[in-house]
Formats: sequence, C-alpha cells, structure tokens
Amino acid sequence: MKKCIAFAAAAAALLIAGGAQAQARTAASPLYGELGYTQLKLSGEGLSVKPNMIRGIVGYDFHPNFAVEGMLAFGAGDDSQTFTESAGGTTATGTVNLKVQNAYGVYLKPKADLGAVELFGRLGYTHARVKGSEVITVNGALFSSDSATDSDGGFSYGLGANWKFTPNAYVGVDYMHYYKKDGVKAEGFTVGVGFRF
Repeated sequence: MKKCIAFAAAAAALLIAGGAQAQARTAASPLYGELGYTQLKLSGEGLSVKPNMIRGIVGYDFHPNFAVEGMLAFGAGDDSQTFTESAGGTTATGTVNLKVQNAYGVYLKPKADLGAVELFGRLGYTHARVKGSEVITVNGALFSSDSATDSDGGFSYGLGANWKFTPNAYVGVDYMHYYKKDGVKAEGFTVGVGFRF
C-alpha cells in the first residue's frame, strides 16, 4: 500500500513538473517583432500623393497593458501628382514626385488583450527623410527640373488591432498619424505580421 501511495505521489509530482515546464515553454515572450506594408498619404500646399514603405517594428512588453517600440521603415514606392495650366495658347505642365527614403520612430504602446484580439494605441515620435522632384514642361518641351531631399520629425499617434493565430504569431492592422506641421500631413495604413521571440 505504501509503495502504491509513493508511486502515485511520484507520478503526480512528475505530471505537475511536466505541466509547469509546458507552461513555461508556451508562455508568451515579452519581446516581439513586426513587418508590414504601409500605404502613406502625404498632403499639403495643394499636393496629395500616396507613396508606400516597408515598416519594421521591435517591441518589448514591460507591463501586460504597456509596451515600448522602435520603428524603422524604408520607401518601397513613389507617387506623383501632375498640375496643368493653360493660357493664351501656352500649356504648362508640372509633375511632382515624392518618395520616403527612410523613417524611424519610438513609441509607447498602451494595449488591451481581449483573448484572440489585442487592441492598441501608439504615442511617440517619428522622423522621416523624403526625396522630391519636379519637372515642368511648356507646350511639351522641358522647361525646368529640380530635386531636393528634406527631413523632419514630430509627434505621432495611432490605433490598431492584432489577431493571434498562434500564441506567438499574429496579423495586425493600424492607422498612424505620423506627422502634422506647417500645413503638411503624413498618415498611413499598415497591414503586417508579428512574431514573439
């Protein structure tokens, strides 16, 4: 009888230890990374273009409801807008092209875990470098061309949601207001995937 009790106790101890190890293996890591495609909208001074970029994020959960994140992005495509004016038989056409060369940011991420869905916000700072060019033609002939690069940063904020399809992987969407200053705005919608390390 004592041998049976001892055996049962040993088996229970092994099961408990195994369960604890399994929980430890499946516990979500506080460190995560995301990779996404962002469709931007840059507007101001009569211009509205939609370049895109590839955005990467690395984050760390320092509390169940808060994380800190770093962002790095690179331009994946440009966009152009054309203006035309005609007067006295002369037609002038100007084409402006813009592309985000790179961007980086740091954010505080408040969040709420609702099981398979996580809702979150972002508050922080984004800095971007943008390259622009302009070509002007008059009656089809080249009149002038120019290009310039500019960079600036400012306060950023946004909202989003993640859907977990495994304990350590998810798909996410978010909408960010990256920049607003002196009549110029940059905002964008991102779809991506994330993984916990």
